[in-house]
Amino acid sequence: MDAYIARQPIFKKNMKIYGYELLFRNNSAEKTFTDTDADQATSRVIMESFYSRGLSSITGGKPAFVNFTSLLLQENTATLFPKEQLVVEILETVEPTPDIINACEALYKKGYTLALDDFVYRPELEPLIKLCKIIKFDFLLTSTDEIIQMMGHIDLKGKWLLAEKVETFEVFDTAVKLGFNLFQGYFFSKPITLSAKALSPLKASYISLLKEINSEDYLDYQKLAATIRSDIALSYKLLKLVNSAYFGLRNEVRGITQAITIIGTIEIRKWIFMIALMGLSSDKPNEIVRMSMIRGCFLENLNMKSMNIHSKESVFLTGLFSMLDVLVDMPMALVLEDIALAKEIRAALLDHKGGLFSLLELAVSLERSDWDRVDELTALLGIDSNLVSDEYLNAVKWCDDIQF
Repeated sequence: MDAYIARQPIFKKNMKIYGYELLFRNNSAEKTFTDTDADQATSRVIMESFYSRGLSSITGGKPAFVNFTSLLLQENTATLFPKEQLVVEILETVEPTPDIINACEALYKKGYTLALDDFVYRPELEPLIKLCKIIKFDFLLTSTDEIIQMMGHIDLKGKWLLAEKVETFEVFDTAVKLGFNLFQGYFFSKPITLSAKALSPLKASYISLLKEINSEDYLDYQKLAATIRSDIALSYKLLKLVNSAYFGLRNEVRGITQAITIIGTIEIRKWIFMIALMGLSSDKPNEIVRMSMIRGCFLENLNMKSMNIHSKESVFLTGLFSMLDVLVDMPMALVLEDIALAKEIRAALLDHKGGLFSLLELAVSLERSDWDRVDELTALLGIDSNLVSDEYLNAVKWCDDIQF
């Protein structure tokens, strides 16, 4: 795939996922292209990619917010996709010409959801405002007073307001108080407090499990089985996992020891780590664990295509544990204090150094659509840039396929 693709989560007020914005850049666009040519070329590439893979497989069935240029709007590209899966984002650079208004009216009548991106009020936008269900405000570039002033120009009846570039919980709270319905940004991926506060008994038990399962190379199955049996939620999740379609067993597994044996010595750590992370996320957005799992799988996929190969478990754990501090609202150094991790994993998570950190930084840069940094890191790691998005989307699909 000759384009970078990333997705950014869009939350509702209850921190459940509403949808994802799909972001992209064409890798093969020539430097001699004008901005318009490059944008059109990128749009064509990515729309073909979305069409071949299917939006649902990229967003887990949630609505996909996709940027539309004037060209794409006039070419009726949106009609390639089911109206239930797509939110047509009208870029701020699109001028409301009669042709554009007619194209948007046609989509509106067909039942497509339209959104105005990076909204800054202008009277000439009125025809598009009437057609759009979602209005997006950039909270990084626009002050609260300016947003309130612009909201006064809009008939808010039937409109959903989306706050984008929300980077802190304080900004999230401000947007909620202003009446916003949807929220986009990385505020959710930061610890609320960085302190040495005591963990809840539930979270403490899962941290203990992480310490126990990673304390030695040899796993005592009977001891592990006893630990799992002592936690009803953990037992349920493990049995649900081993009986899921992912393993494809003919007969139902009802015993913990049997489940551990079936999963296998090598893989059991990975699955227990993921189950423990789910336990830690009981009061957090599910997207944190989902993103951690995607990172783990993504790093595992890219690792085999880089110049310096690391152990399969090390790269997976680096991605999986990359937001452990967010899940427990404690500094990473404190969380990892008693968990026996390889030096290279600790270097990546604590010191932000080494080859594993470069892989992790590549994943984070892709998530944040920092395309220039993605270019730099793929070159540093010796990874073919055309493989990056395929492996990222494979990791997304792998995560979405695991439901336990």
